[in-house]
Amino acid sequence: MDDETGVSGSLRETLKRHRSGSDSDGTLVLSDQEGYVGDTVTLKGRNFPADEEYEVVWNSTEGRWGVLEANEIVGPQYQPRTDTIATVRTDDSGEFDEEWTVPEDYGGAHRVQVQTGDGNVVARSEFSITPWFEIDRTEAPLGEAFTITGYGIGPNVVTNNYQVSWDNGNVGFMTGVMNRGTATAEIRAVGPPGEHVVQVWRNYKGVPYLQNNTQSPYGPVAGGRQSVWTVEVTEPDESPRTAWVDPLLDEQPMSVHYPELDDDDTEAQLEISPTSGQAGTTAFLTGTDFPPDTEVDLIWYRHEGHRVKGIPITPEPKPDVLPTVTTDDDGSFQVEVAVPREEGSTRPITAAVDGREVAVTGFMMQPSIETFAPVRGPVGTEIEIELSGIGWTIYENAPFFVYDNTPLGYVCGTAGDDKQGTVRAKLRAAGEPGYHFIDIYPSLFDMQEDQPEFDVRPHLSYLDNHPVRPLPALHMAFEVTEG
Repeated sequence: MDDETGVSGSLRETLKRHRSGSDSDGTLVLSDQEGYVGDTVTLKGRNFPADEEYEVVWNSTEGRWGVLEANEIVGPQYQPRTDTIATVRTDDSGEFDEEWTVPEDYGGAHRVQVQTGDGNVVARSEFSITPWFEIDRTEAPLGEAFTITGYGIGPNVVTNNYQVSWDNGNVGFMTGVMNRGTATAEIRAVGPPGEHVVQVWRNYKGVPYLQNNTQSPYGPVAGGRQSVWTVEVTEPDESPRTAWVDPLLDEQPMSVHYPELDDDDTEAQLEISPTSGQAGTTAFLTGTDFPPDTEVDLIWYRHEGHRVKGIPITPEPKPDVLPTVTTDDDGSFQVEVAVPREEGSTRPITAAVDGREVAVTGFMMQPSIETFAPVRGPVGTEIEIELSGIGWTIYENAPFFVYDNTPLGYVCGTAGDDKQGTVRAKLRAAGEPGYHFIDIYPSLFDMQEDQPEFDVRPHLSYLDNHPVRPLPALHMAFEVTEG
């Protein structure tokens, strides 16, 4: 109903909100409504009160992987996030101009708001980030790598899964779940020497959608920026390395994978140094606050079971692996041990007194190449590969073999009693005479959410976007000789 002034109640409420600053009190216009990470945009404020200070706020999301007990992968999870990107003051005309560089962030639409000091939004606009990709070089010697970096990836289910192809073969996928939509992938420079084609594709199904750049409702990959490169592979100055693992990080074991102690009320403490490494690492086990002059049994644990067969995977003691020690008058000990071959992830170690486990620590087992033989031979040569330190957890359970940038298949890291933590595979040498490369990438064995489809595919952005831990890849070079 209109009041005696002729103003409706709804209009009065609108005017009231406007005067209180809870709705738009000014105008915010961006020089561009869409663009790329790294672009410079001008924020233009108009129609504000003169000589007033405001904060400009960027609305986005923060991404992570949903993981249960450092094992089961739920899928990508995103939460709202706000950042203050500028503090501005209007001039005598109630205006401001502020240059701003688009930060590394997820693709898609983002709200940009002007707020008063007490948080009232007085103007708003929107900016959309378009994903794009760059390659570090277009020429590399045989065996080295081209690095592709993607910006503005995700979080939309369609735009958080990009695939990389080499000579029209799908190598694997890269995603920007973490690191605010930025991801990197290394693609091996494989033979023969000469020109090759690298291309980035997009599809939530995890395989290239060939209409990306012709009929996709989401527009071309990278919004029209370059997403395909002709690169040149050159003859190397020296022979490639035979077998190597990515640089390993210093890691800590995960207590969620420890067994329960028989008695956790004691003061006894057990520590290991270093806390991570490969099979064969020399480590020191140190115990303190144990009973003095007492024998202590050190017990190594493996995780045993079979996920596919429905046998639960649980930590099982292996008491014959580590020594029994005797504490000194202060109840302390230190012993040097060689870390055995075993499956990867956290290897629990307990200390038992009179048959009761009273202290626990752990060693983060990292992957290593135990056998790669032979290293040369004619086409058809059977190549034997043995790996250790491949974990039982879903995020590291299925390392994927790629031969000359062509995916071949995966192995399983769940150990059995006869394996001693070693994963074995055999494959045949193929290709023209010269060097050929086997790259073993992390993958996700299973994911609870159906989309996007990340399951059992080479994860090329494993170093900066893999769940739980940045796992290393493993690499080998085989020389095919004349028959």
